[in-house]
Order: sequence, then structure tokens, then C-alpha cells
Amino acid sequence: MRNLSAALMVAAALAWGQVPLSVELHHLCTFGSKLGIHPPRLLSRKPMTAALGQGEAPYGLVFPVGVTTDIRHRIWITDSGTSSVHVFDRETGAYREIKRAGDALLQQPSGIAADAQGRIFIADTGTGGVFAFDENGEYDRVVVKPASHQLAGPTALALSENGRTIYVADPPNNAIVELNREGEIDGTIKLPPELSEPSAISVIANQVCVLGNREHRVGIFSPGGFQRGEMHWDDIQFPIAFTYDAVRRRVLVANPRWMIVEIFNEDSQNLGAFGQLGEGVDQMIRVDSLYVDPQGLVYVVDSRHGKVLVFADSEHH
Repeated sequence: MRNLSAALMVAAALAWGQVPLSVELHHLCTFGSKLGIHPPRLLSRKPMTAALGQGEAPYGLVFPVGVTTDIRHRIWITDSGTSSVHVFDRETGAYREIKRAGDALLQQPSGIAADAQGRIFIADTGTGGVFAFDENGEYDRVVVKPASHQLAGPTALALSENGRTIYVADPPNNAIVELNREGEIDGTIKLPPELSEPSAISVIANQVCVLGNREHRVGIFSPGGFQRGEMHWDDIQFPIAFTYDAVRRRVLVANPRWMIVEIFNEDSQNLGAFGQLGEGVDQMIRVDSLYVDPQGLVYVVDSRHGKVLVFADSEHH
């Protein structure tokens, strides 16, 4: 399997499900690769230090967990291995590492999401805190105070479609906690045993979709916590990551059988797939989380191998 080319692997996977290929993506760049590969644009010395690991963080990224982009198209990557958030600007080559949120020292930043106004919300598993950064990328306020015991160990984070509710996965309590913008708890979605260890949240048509990592099942809940069913995709028995592309109205799901990412429309029809198993800069050993930005770029996080791969359609270069 490791010796199959990306094209052959995708073709084999799609042929297995007898699905026509209508969406094609190609590898654009990789952040934090152990090979020192970064976006092709010449970078300044500071981001190059992060890229090549000359300093505290080997290879720049150690254990990336989540990724999002802001309204300036900067890439924000939470990294529990460096206890920090890395912010990259592909257009200017600028780089910044965030280790604090106000007075709080970050320990295990994990879930991250951006709203339509460009504000960034970050959950920290180690402190139990949730923090907000403004549209300029500067610390704004604490949403949930660290060690307040509101959250035992927050991980994945997502926003409602209107941006008023922050959904935070809290695996120790086997729940999704619904917070308002002030950090007050508006509700709690208690997860059944088959959805324990929640690792990803997506809001689709105002429904909260949760991936339980223990049994690799995706449950669908109303905002009030009523379970409405599960999401299923042909040939993906145990999804290991998923996300929703709200702009293009399609779902991306990581298939561990082939170690590819498959793309489905809202009717669960397969539109295509991409990715390749391997240790190369354009390959992944495991997909731990997925994100799609408003421009359609797809970010694939391979936590254990310290990198975030970016894929694009033919319109992006």
C-alpha cells in the first residue's frame, strides 16, 4: 500500500465504491514538516527557524492538534507539543508564536475556530480555559477561566452558524458544552457511550455533529441536545476525522482503510478523494483533524508526525 502512487490509491478507493471522481485536489504546501518544507514563498528568518526547528521546537510543529484561518488568511495552528499556537502568513512570510492568553500560560492548546468577524477562539485542554483573540490576532479576553472547573479537559471547538454559541467537546465529562459568547453555559449535550471521546465537532444545517473517537461514529444532535441519528458514508466504516465545508456544502471524511480523505455532498454521495499514505512531505501517516477555509483550501493535520498539509483545487497555486 505504501508504494502506491496517490493517483492509484485514490482510484482504487473510488473503484471499490464504484464512485466517479468529480472533485480533484492537489498538495499545495506543508507546515512544520520534519523535512523542513514550508510554503514555496521565501520566508523570513523567523518562520524559517520554525520550519527547520532551529531552537526550542524541533521542526516548528511538535504535536499539532487544530487549525483555522482568520480574515487576513493567516493560518493558526494549535500545538500541544510546544504548548503554543503558531500563526503563519503565507502572503508576507510573517510568523508568530503565541504562548500566553492574557495572564494564562498555554499548556495544551487544542480546539480552535474563527467567526465571520475574524475573532479566534481557542480551547486549552491543560488549563480547562477557553480564550478569544480579536480580528487583529491579539488577545481579547478569557471566555472560560482556567481551572474554573466549567470544563474538565476541553478539546474540539466549533461555532454555531450565527456565531453566538461556542460548542466545546469535554471528553472527561463525555459531553459537548454549549457556551454563549460570555462563557456562560447555555446547555450540555450528554453523549451516549458509542460517542465517547469526542474528537471533532461540525455544525451542519444548525445540527451539531460529533465524532466519537472510541467507536469512530458520528452522531447528529439538535442544539438542545436531542440525538437525531448518525452520519454514515459508503466504504468508511470507522471515520477517524471529519469536517464540513459550509461554503461548498460538502463533508470531508478521513478513511483509515486507504489513508485518504473522501469528499461527500450533503446526500452522502462521493464526489472524490485525495491524499496518500507515506512519510513524504506531501503524504500522511494518519489524519487526526481536518479544516476547510472559506477559499476552499483543505488543511489535514497529522499530529504524530508534526505537520499540517494543505490541499487545493486547480484554481490555487
